Amino acid sequence: MAVQGNPTNNAAKYSGWVVTPDQVREFMRDFPDKNILVDGVEFEDKEVEKALRMTISMGNAIARPTSYSVTNFPNDYVLLMGVCSYLLKSEGIRQLRNEAMYQDGNIQPVGLDNKQQAYAALAAQYLQEFTQMLTAIKIQQNMTSFGQMSSPIAQSTYIR
Repeated sequence: MAVQGNPTNNAAKYSGWVVTPDQVREFMRDFPDKNILVDGVEFEDKEVEKALRMTISMGNAIARPTSYSVTNFPNDYVLLMGVCSYLLKSEGIRQLRNEAMYQDGNIQPVGLDNKQQAYAALAAQYLQEFTQMLTAIKIQQNMTSFGQMSSPIAQSTYIR
C-alpha cells in the first residue's frame, strides 16, 4: 500500500511573524532527509512556537520592560539566536536525562544521547549573542526616544 501525504501550508498561519518555525529549522539544518538518526525533524512546529514565545518573553524582561510579540520583535536575527538557544538548552536537558554508554567486548564504547555538553555550549553561545544584541537594541531605542537635545545657548534667543 502506498503512503500518501498531504502538503501543509504554514505560510498563512505564520503570516506576519518575524521568525517562523521553517526559518528556525533552516538555520539549524533540521531537515528530515538530513537527520539520519532522528528519522524526521528534531524540533516540531509546536516546540518551535513555544521557543518563540518563551524567547520573546525573556526578551521583554531584558534591560527594560517591553511588549514585543511574534509580529513586532525588532530584529529577526536576534530572535533567531534566542530561539535556537532555548531549543538547544531544552534538547540538552533531554540528552542529559537519557545519556547512556554501551560497550560489548573489545569494541569502543558507544554513547546514546551523549551530546549534552555540545548542546549546552551552543545554547550558551546563542544566549550570549541574543542578550548582548537585544540589550544594544534597547539602549539605542532609549536614546532615540527622548527626542533632540540642544544647547542651552540656543534657548537664550527666546529668553529676554
